[in-house]
This record gives sequence, C-alpha cells and structure tokens, in this order.
Amino acid sequence: MLGITKIFGAVTALDRVDLEVSQGAIHAIVGENGAGKTTLMRILYGALQPDQGTIEVEGKAVRFGSSREAIASGVGMVSQHYGIIPELTCLQNLVLGAEGGLILRNRSAEARAKSLATQMGFEFEWQAEAATLSPAGAQKLEILKLLWREARVMILDEPTAMLSPADANALFESLDRLAAGGATIILVTHRLPEVLEHCQRVMVLRNGKRIAEKAVAETTGGDLAQLIVGGALERSEESSPFSPGSPLLEVSNLSVKGDRGELALKGVEFGLRSGEILGIAGVDGSGQRELFETIAGLKKPIEGSIVMLGNDARGLSTANRIAHGLRLIPEDRHAQGVVENWSLDENSALGLQRLPPFAKGGRVDGRARHQMATQIANRFNTRHGGLNLPMSSLSGGNQQRFVAARSLCLDPKLLLAFQPARGLDIKGTQQVYDGIREVCRLGSAALVVSFDLDELLEQCDRVVAMNHGRLYEPPASLAKDRDAIGRLMVGAQ
Repeated sequence: MLGITKIFGAVTALDRVDLEVSQGAIHAIVGENGAGKTTLMRILYGALQPDQGTIEVEGKAVRFGSSREAIASGVGMVSQHYGIIPELTCLQNLVLGAEGGLILRNRSAEARAKSLATQMGFEFEWQAEAATLSPAGAQKLEILKLLWREARVMILDEPTAMLSPADANALFESLDRLAAGGATIILVTHRLPEVLEHCQRVMVLRNGKRIAEKAVAETTGGDLAQLIVGGALERSEESSPFSPGSPLLEVSNLSVKGDRGELALKGVEFGLRSGEILGIAGVDGSGQRELFETIAGLKKPIEGSIVMLGNDARGLSTANRIAHGLRLIPEDRHAQGVVENWSLDENSALGLQRLPPFAKGGRVDGRARHQMATQIANRFNTRHGGLNLPMSSLSGGNQQRFVAARSLCLDPKLLLAFQPARGLDIKGTQQVYDGIREVCRLGSAALVVSFDLDELLEQCDRVVAMNHGRLYEPPASLAKDRDAIGRLMVGAQ
C-alpha cells in the first residue's frame, strides 16, 4: 500500500500512508483509537476506497471496488464488529456468501467446517443458531470464515479482544502455522505483548500518519508505547490502599440456568463493599455472563438471593436497579450498549432516560441531554465529529470510551463492567480504570469481568476466579498471585 490517503469531510483519516507486508509474516499495526488503523485495513479489504494511493497484492496492482472483489483476490478481514446473523445456524453463517453453488450440501460442508475448526483449536455446534454464541464464539466463527474462503492475506482487527488467555494462545499457535504455510497476516491490536511475542514487524500509526515501522526484535514495549502516544506515558498517581466500607452487593447461594437450560451458576457466594473493585477472572463461558446478567436483572435465579444497595433484588426490574444506582458497561456494546444509527446525543441517555436530568415531565429534556452528552464525550476524550452524528461514525475504541464514560455519570452506586477496556488503546484503558477507581473511592463499588488476567491483577483490589459456574477465591497469601489464580480458573486448586 503506497501513499494511501483518505479524507472524511474536514478530517484526514490517513495521510500518505505506506505499508509493506511480506508473505508468510505476521505484521502488526498499532496506534491509539482513531489513529487510522481500521480505515487503512478497510481500504485494503475493499470496504472503503482511497482518495489517493495504490495497492499491490502478490505483485499485482489492484483496486478493489468492493469487499467481494478483495475476497476473490484472496484478501479477507475479520473486523471488530461481527457480521454474524443470529437467526442462521453457525454452519450457515460460515458459508454465507461462499456456498459454492445453488445447493448447500450440509454433510460435506459440516465435515469441512469441523476440519477447519480443529485446525484452529475451535469447537462449534454447527446446527445451533448463531444467537447462542458468546461474543468470543462469534469472533472465532468470523476467523474461520477466512479459512473457508481460502484467504491468503488475512486481516485480523483486535482478534483477541474477547478471547480468554488460553483461546488467545491457541489462536496465535494457529496463526503461526498459517504463516509458516505461506499466509500473510496483518494484526491490528492494542495488546503490545501480543506484538512482541508473535509478530515479526510492527507499524505505528498516529493521527493518520505512519510514524514508524520496525522489526519487532529491535524494539520494546516501552518504545512502542511512546511512539503510539507521541511521548512519555503519563501514569496515574498511586492511590492509597482502599478501605472497604459497607456492603453494596451480597450474593448468596446463587444458582442460575443458562440459555440452553444447563446449570450455569452453582451456589455462587460473594460480597462487594463500597470502595472496592472486584475482578472476576475465568475462561470464557465459565458463568461470568450469567452472573452479570442475573445481577443486572436480565435473568432470574432458580435459587439464592441478591441484596443490592440494601434492597432485595428479587423484586426489582433492571430499570428499578438502575434507578437505585446500578450502572452497566455491557459485554457487547453493539448489541447492548448503543444504538448505532442514533446520534451520540441520543445515546447519552440510553438506559438512563428515566433519571434526572434527562427526565423532565415524563419526557427527555433535550437541552439537559446535550449537556450530559458533552460531559460524557469529554470524560475519556472520545474523538467524534459532532454529537449530532450517528454512533456508527465513531471507531470501535471511541464507542467504548463513550459507553464507559456514560456508566460513570449520574452518581453510580454499583458498577457492573464486562470487558470495560475492550478495544481500547493504552491511554484509553488507563483512563477508564482510573475513572472506575475514582467513583469507587468516593463510595461506589465495581464488579469487573475481563478475560485479561493481567489487567485484573493490575487494576482490581481483589480477584476471584470462575470455573464451571463456581466461584473460587485464592488464599490471602496468594491474593494477587497470577499462577494461583490461573490454576483456579481451570479448576486445578
């Protein structure tokens, strides 16, 4: 890619960017949210057209007018925003658009699907509706689409954002094998350890410009971090150890069924006090999702109790829990956190529209909403072209900044945060956790689910592990011991 320029209105998203990737390599592209990484990859994939610049793939000059043309030339992309159709089966989603004929031969298609999944270390119920997939499962299915279409150039945009450490390691083992077999892999990521461990070269974008390109063996995480942000990283001041206050959440003997009728939570018990950030670690599918949804009022327990902010939660709807001070950073911002074709202004009140200052005389106060939208966008420096623009105009990371900031407004008492730093750059991750810590030290409490154990160990006051629907807490002497918590995550106590 030579001299790629892309302009949106008054914003130059890409300014004469060059990118050269060797066959059989894993090449990383890093940068802050809004730096132009995804825009550059969407141009390579044919989803956007460059205003200037040229592209060559496998030595041939190309100009893709659509993603279909890119796919036909062996270029495939897995974006942060999944293209899964919930009503279709996993198999139908896999082959959609690449059926190979008028008739889908289910038996042979499923055999090939199983072979590809085994190659990547994935498992699926191929005849089950895709609606049953977790976000991590949907991500894996999107990756398999590249293999189904026999892509030779594979673009992966934040592929491990929703994967557990074990799944992420398995993915990179598979990517290493694919690269050794001649595949060309471009990895867009914010996780610098992934770059240093698995990639051969790395390019840094900042404000739409190529700042540097280096051999990974010749750089460090610290050097890359400084190139990404344009200077030394500002670290938040060390806060004093938290002093837990009164109980804000008490969960006792909680048992809950999953979507398929299985017992997803089995006698879970824990407490959360004001001032505390409690992290829940675990392999995806261990019960975190069901616990989150039950506390939020989206699932009903078959046994046990939840006392939230001094109230028996069994009689409270989700709206009532929010009115009492519950705030949410949902796992899937697109399905649960925003309405993409609504403006940022409209999205600022989503879920909070019944509360002042949004609510006025049974209606939403437009002026108050606009003021709140401004505060929400400013809190974590959400980059946007105007509060009247649709949420879809923002990059994934900037959408996450907005959703996280919204959860911290209107005096939160209890915060449920599922992957709060999903898709965020270094600075954004730090800002969001600093924001969570700030409201907790003022008397709130936060329950944080993340598949990144190192993130939890760094950011939380206490970390527990979930495994097969049960909750395990390490002994006090090993409270922040990575290996001890890792063993609890896989049931090796």
